[in-house]
Amino acid sequence: MENDKKTEVLLAAYQKHATELLAIEDAQQKFLALLLGILGAGGTFLAGMQVSLSLGPKLGVTIIVVAVVLIGLVYTAVRSRARATTRALLVRCEEALGFYREGAFFNKETLYGDALKNFPGRGGWLSWNYALVPAVGLGFLVVLWTL
Repeated sequence: MENDKKTEVLLAAYQKHATELLAIEDAQQKFLALLLGILGAGGTFLAGMQVSLSLGPKLGVTIIVVAVVLIGLVYTAVRSRARATTRALLVRCEEALGFYREGAFFNKETLYGDALKNFPGRGGWLSWNYALVPAVGLGFLVVLWTL
C-alpha cells in the first residue's frame, strides 16, 4: 500500500476511534446521570413522606435499589473496558501518525507528550463513576431505613 493511502486509512481509523470514544463517554455519563437522578429523586421523595414504611416494602425497595446499583456498576465496568480499548486504539493511531515522535511536527519537540499518551489511564475522573453509584444507593437506603 502506498504511503498516501496508508495515511488516509490511518486518519479514517483515527477519526472513527475518536468518535467512538466520545460516544462511549457520553453514554456512560448519561446513564450515570439518569441513575443518580432516579436514586436522588426517590430518596428525596421518601424523606418527604410523613408515613413510616413497614418491613415488607422496605425490603422490597432495598432489593430493587441493590439490583439497580449492581446493574449500574456492571454497566460502568463494561463501558470503562470499552473506553480503555478504544483509547488504546486511538493512541496507536496517534503513534503511527507520529504525534509522540520528536521532530515529526516541531523541531526537537513532540506534538503530544507522554501525559497525553497515558491520559486518563487508571483512575482519573471516570473512576469516580464507580464510587458515585454505590454512594447514592447507600444514601437512598439510609433514608429508607430511617423512616
